[in-house]
Amino acid sequence: MNMSLNDTSKKLAVVFDMDGVLIDSTYYIWESFRQLLAPYGVEVTDDLIKECLGYSLETQIKIWEERFKIKLPPLPEFSEKAAEIEIAMMKESMVKQDLITFLEELKKNKFRLAVGTASQRRRAIQILDLLGVKDYFDAIITANDVTEHKPNPHVYLEAAKKINVEPKSCVVIEDASAGIEAARRAKMKSVGYITKYSSAESLKDANLLIKGFDELSVEKLEELLA
Repeated sequence: MNMSLNDTSKKLAVVFDMDGVLIDSTYYIWESFRQLLAPYGVEVTDDLIKECLGYSLETQIKIWEERFKIKLPPLPEFSEKAAEIEIAMMKESMVKQDLITFLEELKKNKFRLAVGTASQRRRAIQILDLLGVKDYFDAIITANDVTEHKPNPHVYLEAAKKINVEPKSCVVIEDASAGIEAARRAKMKSVGYITKYSSAESLKDANLLIKGFDELSVEKLEELLA
């Protein structure tokens, strides 16, 4: 590849999903859902978690209401209650050190950085502040900023627009198949982040698979974008 990553005339970007990627939040998310759904007689199983992973809370609520024949509180109310439970538990979490090292490397090499999450904005900002990583990002795109959610590419296209980088020059890091599909539709490269709830098989359509940020580097991103 002839282009240098330090050549600012050719801007490059990484767009991060938040939950499961920037923070191991899946447990906290679903623990809050367990508490809120229990009064409705809904049992949260691992299969249900895997099925809903990556979708917006709005979409998940529709799935639960249709499947379990229940009527849940409006999205803003449900989201706020869930966030209160999550944040209280997350305060005991530590930021991933390999993430900080990777973010520092990207900033040093003039990458534009963004977050593209299905989370509500208030919750996203709370979590990024809690982790101490919010200032690394040039744009934060949430469920409140788009009309269509993953696997629709809207959130990632909006992120590229906000940071003024062409989609073909963006790499998305995702832990859910819906997010990998959104990246593909946006014509972006993707890195699948394997977790307890997302296997290599479920992320097989990603251009690269990792289990931690210590497996990524500027050079590997350069290869993806070549």
